[in-house]
Amino acid sequence: MKENNLKKWLYSNVPLDISNDVKNVLIKELPDLTEKQFDAIVTIIHRMSNIPWHTQKELIQETNSSRQEIIKLNEYIRNSEYLQEIIINQGLGKKYWQTIIPLVNTGAVQSCLKKIYNFPVRIGVYPGMSCMFYCGFCGRNQKARYRSEIKEQSFEIFKDIFDSMPKYSTISISGGLEPLTHPRIGNIISYAKSRDIRVPLITNAYMLTKQYIKKHPGLLKLDSCRVSLYGVDEESTYQVTRKKGSYELVKNNIIEFLKIRNEKNPNLKLGLNYIIIPENVSHMSKLMDYIIEVNSKVTNGRGIDYITIREDFGSMTDTSGDDIDRTHELDGFLSKDDRAQLIDEFQKFNKKKEKHCPNLNVDFGYAMITLAEGILGSQIKMVDGLDMRKAAYPQISVVVDNYGDVFLYREAGFLDRPGNEKFIIGRITDKKPFEDIVKEFIETQPQVDLESNDCRFMDAFDHLVTVLVNQAEDDLNVGIPFEQGPVSSRTKVYNEDLNSNIKKKGLFGTYHQ
Repeated sequence: MKENNLKKWLYSNVPLDISNDVKNVLIKELPDLTEKQFDAIVTIIHRMSNIPWHTQKELIQETNSSRQEIIKLNEYIRNSEYLQEIIINQGLGKKYWQTIIPLVNTGAVQSCLKKIYNFPVRIGVYPGMSCMFYCGFCGRNQKARYRSEIKEQSFEIFKDIFDSMPKYSTISISGGLEPLTHPRIGNIISYAKSRDIRVPLITNAYMLTKQYIKKHPGLLKLDSCRVSLYGVDEESTYQVTRKKGSYELVKNNIIEFLKIRNEKNPNLKLGLNYIIIPENVSHMSKLMDYIIEVNSKVTNGRGIDYITIREDFGSMTDTSGDDIDRTHELDGFLSKDDRAQLIDEFQKFNKKKEKHCPNLNVDFGYAMITLAEGILGSQIKMVDGLDMRKAAYPQISVVVDNYGDVFLYREAGFLDRPGNEKFIIGRITDKKPFEDIVKEFIETQPQVDLESNDCRFMDAFDHLVTVLVNQAEDDLNVGIPFEQGPVSSRTKVYNEDLNSNIKKKGLFGTYHQ
């Protein structure tokens, strides 16, 4: 079978628009089926490869099959390694599957449905005290600053969380405020590493000077450092950040950090994160020029390791107050014309990448990967605020800020962001540690009153987790849980019982990643 024909089928909107050679391979893989069964299986494979959150109820209706018939067809698909490869790695939804499968495998999705406690799989640690940029796509309150005296209290809060983390749990240090503004950021990183925790950091790198690194040597213990890049020249950088001189400063900081990295800790990965907005659609070739220039000035080893390219998910800045004149307002989401232009832009980007940076790992986001392959896909999957889960999914993800407030969503965890109070499930204190707050919330299941625009408190990961848990619940309600679905990887739970796993390994600091 020609690979192009397989992609042509998967990338089309019509499941049964299938070439003879693809059809013959599938028939060989699935012999002795009636025409109706074959068409139904083709539809299931096509839908699940492109729309990983497609429900069993929708497939029952679309294939005109009964529940028992779908269960049997799912079993055929589940038992074929070849069909599993098509669903997981060949369709337009392959990037989504890369996030979905590891989450399901932890057992945390099942814990959400059963309303039972497990320690969160992912914890966002937000230590930033302030931020010097005024980016239009950032959801932070532009006027918010933490009091400087909170630094020691927050350090202790983060230490206690690190002490309590079981092996399967992970952290990421980022936030709506710049993490490097925390006076003890190096100590926070060093302590997490002392607990054998993998530590990734996201920063705008404005403060990442040689002097700052010398003062905070813990930065060189990071597993990865991802720099949010806001422009490819002075003009485009100022347009987003409203900070004059930040373009050259950040570029030089990256170059010097890479040189120090190569000497002190070559295992540390440094990458860039670049968000696509309507204003920078035409900048992809310049973005690769930026990487080429930086790498050329790193004379003692390798340069930038990777770049993540993402689409803005619409969490807009609160522009009320004194700083409104310093805030850049975005033009909105990418249009269809923008996406069409990006196909050409990504081709130029990829050609330069292969010629000048063949070892650079390029990670296109959920919706960007289709454009990078020349397919005019839709924007990232997002839900309306009314489709959010009233008890969220703290078994999977929460965020903690400097005060010790625990938030349900990643874009809610920004200091004094208007409307985020209802997504705070508690504040960590000496008498009430992190895990007690999460456990109490899960066991009491308070119902958060949701509004349509509450989706602004979610990032792309939150949107995907919401549709994933909603799908799992819907499939369970129709009588076809993931274990009886068409994707074998969703049936493998490595922590069958996270609660017993936690008790056995010690929730309070005796076992660490």
